[in-house]
Amino acid sequence: MKVLVLLSGGIDSTTCLALAIEKHGRENVEAISFNYGQKNIKELAHAKEICKFYHVNLIEMDISKLFSFSKKCAMLSHNNLELSHQTYDKQFENLKENENVISNVPFRNGIMLSICAGYAIENNLSKIYYGIHREEGIAYDLYPDCSTEFNKSMNEAIIAGSGRKVEIEAPLCNLSKREIIKLAVDKNVPLDLTWTCYDNEEVACGLCNSCTDRIKAFKELGLIDPIKYRRLT
Repeated sequence: MKVLVLLSGGIDSTTCLALAIEKHGRENVEAISFNYGQKNIKELAHAKEICKFYHVNLIEMDISKLFSFSKKCAMLSHNNLELSHQTYDKQFENLKENENVISNVPFRNGIMLSICAGYAIENNLSKIYYGIHREEGIAYDLYPDCSTEFNKSMNEAIIAGSGRKVEIEAPLCNLSKREIIKLAVDKNVPLDLTWTCYDNEEVACGLCNSCTDRIKAFKELGLIDPIKYRRLT
């Protein structure tokens, strides 16, 4: 079976890549990364380094125009909005009705998986791996395209839409960030090559929700995070 891994350059997707290679062999694995106009464009350079480490082919795709309509997402470079360093709970308290948190990229996973499905059909790939995980607390509701409900429905749509040629797999969807990092260490994932931060500076900020989730998980495991931070919470 040949598979495609949606690779952002972060811990979750890199662990998915390691699992796909372990199960199917690197000769049967390709990775795909997307430039969607994100501020943290540095993650794409990390995805390249990770694919070099694993000796797998990386497809890079620019879909930034698809997200140019978004005016309320601080993750996108065309929006002059500052990312929040508040907890998800505090951000939720300040949300108006029908608003998303400022770091939510609208239906990003749905769009990317749809493109992945089209690529997979054309290139005889049977499975798409991607790295959603179990969101804790209010974050589960803030990122609906990372939910188990989304994963089930998207998988059904891709199976039907591909004529049962392609399916998706989210091997981390029931794992917490702490459990994923433990798995990554067990699988010798090159965590020093991963990029988690929402910022695009020389080193990770240590303050955004993505950084704080990572820092907390490493602390809970009693492990040393191999990357540097500009500031630790």
